[in-house]
Amino acid sequence: MSIKKKRGVVVFLDALGVSKYTQISQFITFFENLEILKGENKYIWTQWKQQFKKEGIILPDPEIAFFQDSLIICFSEPEKDAEGTLHNFFAAQTWLMQAIVMAMAKKLFFRGAISNGDYIINESERGIAVLGKPVVDASFYEKYGDWIGVIQTPDFQSDYIAALTQYADINDMSIDDVNRNYRRFYVKYNVPLKKGGSHECFVVNWPTLIRKTGGNEVKTALLEGKESADDENKAKYDNTLTFLNFCEQNGYFIE
Repeated sequence: MSIKKKRGVVVFLDALGVSKYTQISQFITFFENLEILKGENKYIWTQWKQQFKKEGIILPDPEIAFFQDSLIICFSEPEKDAEGTLHNFFAAQTWLMQAIVMAMAKKLFFRGAISNGDYIINESERGIAVLGKPVVDASFYEKYGDWIGVIQTPDFQSDYIAALTQYADINDMSIDDVNRNYRRFYVKYNVPLKKGGSHECFVVNWPTLIRKTGGNEVKTALLEGKESADDENKAKYDNTLTFLNFCEQNGYFIE
């Protein structure tokens, strides 16, 4: 057993529809696809990490904990960055977006939220467990959206804006210019809520990679998911396709 206190970013992801499975074969397929996804993302992370190493940046591996049909991904920050620069997390953003897109292509649909702060991680032979305020914060806000996607919690959004403002000051840039640069990671969007209405916040811009990472597969998977979904979940697919169209119409794709 190894219990450590860390500071960093926590991403809470909940798999859509798994709680409604009734056949053992459905659960088996879910876990098989999840294992394939883990292997593919581990390979991509290794390549990504090596690229940053060439630039003199050492990235710690993300720590991933599983709880039933939910995943918790932690990106720790160096202890010297106690105030929280989100340095490692920004470096890992492209990997996170690739993971989301690749999961969708395999019909693994996640809704999630991002938070940050101090957390406790316990590694043992039984796996990894994560506890702390950012886990509670992310799991609380994950439930609000009526879609497939990942939002920033209010706490994280405050730190995100502070980090962009700091970057703008250091580089003598306007905050608007910095926001435009970071649209490849996050965009402001009115996220539809399960209780009705919508809420504007920063969300992960996974569509920015869709043309480079199986764009047609993702759209087909979303349309097929909608066809097989029950009435409660059909709206989630519609709302996700609307977000995809929003990003395309506003030019938030990498060409």
